[in-house]
This record gives sequence, C-alpha cells and structure tokens, in this order.
Amino acid sequence: MTVSVPFEFDFKNPDYSAVFAHRAERLKKIRQNPQAVPALLAHYKANPAQFIIDWGATADPRNVERGLPAVIPFILFPRQIEWVEWCVDKWHNQESAPVVKSRDMGLSWLTVALACVMSITHDDLVIGFGSRKEEYVDKIGSPKSLFHKGRMFVSLLPPELRGGFDQKTTAPHMRLMFPATGSAIIGEAGDGIGRGDRASI
Repeated sequence: MTVSVPFEFDFKNPDYSAVFAHRAERLKKIRQNPQAVPALLAHYKANPAQFIIDWGATADPRNVERGLPAVIPFILFPRQIEWVEWCVDKWHNQESAPVVKSRDMGLSWLTVALACVMSITHDDLVIGFGSRKEEYVDKIGSPKSLFHKGRMFVSLLPPELRGGFDQKTTAPHMRLMFPATGSAIIGEAGDGIGRGDRASI
C-alpha cells in the first residue's frame, strides 16, 4: 500500500485550517461527481490508512488549553501508518497480533478508526471489541469509551463515506452498524468476551 499525506503538514506546528480547507475542496469535487464514490471506496478498501488521513478526525479536550481545536484532522504519522498496514496484514494472514504500547500514542483512536473504515469498505465484517469493564467499551456520553470514539469518528465523516451509519438509528449500546455493507462493530465485556457473536476480527 502506498500512503501519503496529500499536502505539507508540520506535526510540530500543525495548520489544521489548511487541512480542513483541502478536505472541503475534495468533498466539493466528490459531490460534483457522485458516481465516483464507489471507486473511491474501493481504493480505500485497499488503503485504509489513506482513508483516515484524507477524512478522519479525532478529539482531544487537552488541545483547548493550548489554543487548538478539540476536534482535529486525524493525520497519521509514519509509525501509525505502519501499524495500520501491519494490523491489516495480520488479519489477511489470520495471525494473532498483540500490541505493546505506551500511553498517548493514539492507538485506541487508531484501532477504532481502522475498524470503522474496514466496516465502511468491506461487506459483512464483524469486528469485536472487549474489555474487563463494559464502560470502557461503551458508555453513552463517555469520551473514554471506545464506542464513543467510534460514533464520533463516523459522524465526522462526509455522509457519502459513512456506509449508511446513522448515530440515532444504527448505533445502539455496544453496537455500531453499517447498513450499506452489512458490517458491524460489536462490544463485549467481562468474562463473556468471545462467547457471544462470532467475529471476523
């Protein structure tokens, strides 16, 4: 996979307004040529990291104290791109893929974003998330929960690229569903992890 940031981006001094302007221009072109959306999604199916770079957003309330917006474009740095490609490769090869990480590397957001992109671009996937406590997987209104991040990630995408997701109707507790592809992200907690629905990932 060839992944790139389609503009100059300084991670130390980020100009998020330029990124949003670039995205607005691309979205305008897509809406002028809506028949191109299936081909675009096919491209992103093979390049999920590029989807995140091109359209994804993340949130960090700590940005406010630094004079930055809380919601920012999710521009992946090289190690994050490498992780996405490694994770997808492990899935294709049906291999286990434990990850050892430090805090504040964005892996929770990245994992959820990848799951959402895969659900938008693949038919009939079931991706499972689990934790020892249910509130870490899904608790409405809690930014700490993984599914809160998922709902936010998809809701911040252009409607054309959400896979039919609608926060009011396709995101009940412990479920994120994508009607356009039939894919779903499911949550489990406690001793019951892995005993419920079968999952692709």
